[in-house]
Amino acid sequence: MSIYTALRAGVSGLAANSSAFAAISDNIANVNTVGYKRSTTDFSALVNAQNAATTYNAGGVLPTVHQQISLQGSLEQSQSSTDLAVSGDGFFVVSSNNKPLSNGGQVLFTRAGSFTIDAKGYMVNAQGLYLQGWPVNSDGSVVSSPTSLSAISPINIAGVGGLAEATSNVGVNANLNSAQDAYTGAQGAYAAGDLATGSITPQFESSLEIFDSLGAARTIAFGFLKTAPNTWQVEAYARPATNITNGAANGGLLASGSISFNTDGTVANVTGSIASNFNIPWANSTGASSQSIDLDLKTGMTQFANSFGVTSVTADGVPPGDLVGLTLQGNGFLTAQFSNGRSRALYQIPLGTFLNPNGLEATVGGAFKPTLESGLYNINAANAGGAGKIQSGALEASNVDLASEFTSLITTQRAYSASSRIITTADQMLEELLNIKR
Repeated sequence: MSIYTALRAGVSGLAANSSAFAAISDNIANVNTVGYKRSTTDFSALVNAQNAATTYNAGGVLPTVHQQISLQGSLEQSQSSTDLAVSGDGFFVVSSNNKPLSNGGQVLFTRAGSFTIDAKGYMVNAQGLYLQGWPVNSDGSVVSSPTSLSAISPINIAGVGGLAEATSNVGVNANLNSAQDAYTGAQGAYAAGDLATGSITPQFESSLEIFDSLGAARTIAFGFLKTAPNTWQVEAYARPATNITNGAANGGLLASGSISFNTDGTVANVTGSIASNFNIPWANSTGASSQSIDLDLKTGMTQFANSFGVTSVTADGVPPGDLVGLTLQGNGFLTAQFSNGRSRALYQIPLGTFLNPNGLEATVGGAFKPTLESGLYNINAANAGGAGKIQSGALEASNVDLASEFTSLITTQRAYSASSRIITTADQMLEELLNIKR
C-alpha cells in the first residue's frame, strides 16, 4: 500500500537528516580542532519496484557520510618550533605507542601537527600520537624506503647530548715587517725548535685558541724569525709545552719550516712540516686523542713595509654545547641546535600519501588508517613523490566553514520537519481509512 511506503519514506527522511544533523554538529564542535576534516552527508534516493503504472511505492532516502580529507585547512602561525603543518598533500606518520612500527606499533596518519616533547623525549601531538621519522646517520645519510615501515622509528631526542668538534683547519693571516733586520746569531745559530724552547726569541709571535677532541680549549703559538731577505723561519708550538707528549723537552714544538716571499710581499713558498698538515700528540693527562691540523700559511700571509700584525685567524672546531632547541630545515630534516652555535640533523620527517585520501578511515585522535578504498600508502620525503612541504611553527586549522555549516543546519532542520510532516500526514490518512468502517 502506497501510504505505508510513504510512511517509511518519511522515517528514512528523519533518519537521513538526523545523520546529516549529527555530522554538522560534529563539524561545528570541531571548528577549532587542529587538523580536523569536515564531514559531509550525501543523499541518494531509494527506489522501490513499481508494480503498476497507476500506483507508486515510495522508496525513501539513503544518507552517506564522508570526510573531506583532501581539502586542506588554512595554515596558522604558532609560537612553538615543534608545531608542524603540511602545505600540500601528505600526512604525518604516527603511532598510538612508542614502539617501532615493525615491532608492535600501529601505523596511523594525521594532519594534526601540534607536537611537543614528552618526559621521555618523544615527539607526541596533543592527541597522544607518536611522530615517526627516518634516523639520520652520523655521516648525514638517511636510509629511507617508500613502502617499508622498518626504516622509520619514533622520534626521540632524549639521547641527544652535547656536541663538540675538534679543530682540524687553521689559517693565519698576518703581516711580517719587511723592514725587520735578519737575525745575525746573537743568541746562537738557529736550529729548529729554538723558538719553541725560547733559546732564540721570536721577532714576531702570535697565539690562537683551538679545541681538542674533548672540546677543551688549547693554545698553540706561532713564532717567526727572519733569517735572510724575504725568508722567515716559522715554528708552531703548544702552550704550555707540557700539554703535549714530551713537550717539556722540546718546548712544545709541533712543526717547523720556512716561509719565503716574493718581492711584491706575497708568499712564494712554504717548506718543512709547517707547510700543510701536522699532528698534535696531546699528553695522556689531557685525556684528548691526537689531533691533525691542516695549516694554511699561503693564503693570508704578507711581507710589507708595515708593522707586525695579525689581520685574522681562522680556526674551526667548537667547544661542548648543550641542546637548546629544535628546528625544521629543508626537506623535513629535524635539526638540533646547540648552545655553541652548531647544529646537527637528527631525523628526516616523512609524509604518507594516498591515491584517494578521502577513502581513509577516521580513527581516534583525528588520525586516519588506510582502507581498500584509499589504496596503499607511499612514504616519501617532503617535497618529493607528490608530498607537500612541512612548515615549522605553524598548524593546520580545521577545514570547517561556519557560514556553510549554519546554512546546512537550517536546511537540514527544515528537511527534518518536512519528513516528520510526511509521517503525520500518512498517519492522518491511515486514520481516515480506519474511520471508513465506523
